[in-house]
Amino acid sequence: MIRWATIILAAAGLALAIYTVSTAQHEPPRVPLEAEPSVNPFQSGIAATGIVEPATRDVRIAAPEGALAMRVFVEVGDRVNAGDPLFELDPRPFTAQLAQARAARDSAAAALRRIEAEPRPEDIPPVEAQVRALQAEVADWTEQWERLSEAQRQTAATDYEVRRRWLALEGARARLEEASARLALLRAGAWGPDVEVARARLAEAEAGVAATQALLDRRTVRAPLGAHVLKRNIDAGEFVPADAATAAMILGDLSRLHIRARVDEEDLPLLVRGARGVARIRGQRAITAPLTMIRIEPLALPKTDLSGSTTERVDTRVVEVLFSVDAPEGLPLYPGQLVDVYIDASGARPPAAPPAAGPQGQPAAYR
Repeated sequence: MIRWATIILAAAGLALAIYTVSTAQHEPPRVPLEAEPSVNPFQSGIAATGIVEPATRDVRIAAPEGALAMRVFVEVGDRVNAGDPLFELDPRPFTAQLAQARAARDSAAAALRRIEAEPRPEDIPPVEAQVRALQAEVADWTEQWERLSEAQRQTAATDYEVRRRWLALEGARARLEEASARLALLRAGAWGPDVEVARARLAEAEAGVAATQALLDRRTVRAPLGAHVLKRNIDAGEFVPADAATAAMILGDLSRLHIRARVDEEDLPLLVRGARGVARIRGQRAITAPLTMIRIEPLALPKTDLSGSTTERVDTRVVEVLFSVDAPEGLPLYPGQLVDVYIDASGARPPAAPPAAGPQGQPAAYR
């Protein structure tokens, strides 16, 4: 009796459970989407990942050599013109070298002026007086020699005395020639080759000043173009390495923005030059921006920028397509930002038909 009662109660419970489940009208709660899905607006289009960049691209400013930063002249967001100073490195080593180079230049200039001013007015009168004295001495010895020569003919003088007067006369003549040559040298002024050597040394010293000044000017790093300061990685007092990978500053022109879309190689047959484009900004609201194609860069590269989708292909190559943003005003676009890019492919040509097969099943083009 107990066994039959248990069976009856179990059957009743099963029937009640079946009835309850079959008559229940409960619906699961509908969870709202966190953001609107990104949908391709073109009936036939290409979807790609794009990255926002300035029209000038990111200009990475690195120090010419590793040194201590003394001053930083700009802040993030500042607009700079070409040639404006960005930051200054420690100038003290080259300041000392510049002082030495200028001293060497001044010394070379003084040496050139001294050579060009030769002879000194005070140097000529003593030599002229020496020449006149030697001329008188030569005249005196000449007169003595002539008198002794006449006396020798009258046997009133010996050969020895005549010869002594002759040798004395020759010595006076030699000294006179030497003094006359020295006077002519003084009156001629500076020698041409000496002047050229002095000028060459001055030019060398001036080149040293210019070279040191150029090295000193390099310590003040200036903007190569008109742009905005996008990133500043240094402060006064920090050591700045000469490494482009860790740029001291990054510049870019924010007045015009570009978007660099990376089109998968499988979608390249659908890509048309001059095609329209639309960029969708990722976020809580569906914000789009019209794009105008600038160019297709004809070089396929390995894919590096990922969208994060679980179905995304990473073992592929991409071709970069550059667009300009037609209406950048008021749009939340920043350099380096990832956006979804859609490109109109309605103007793409249909794929060509495959070649006909040959008698053995091989395409006719390969027979």
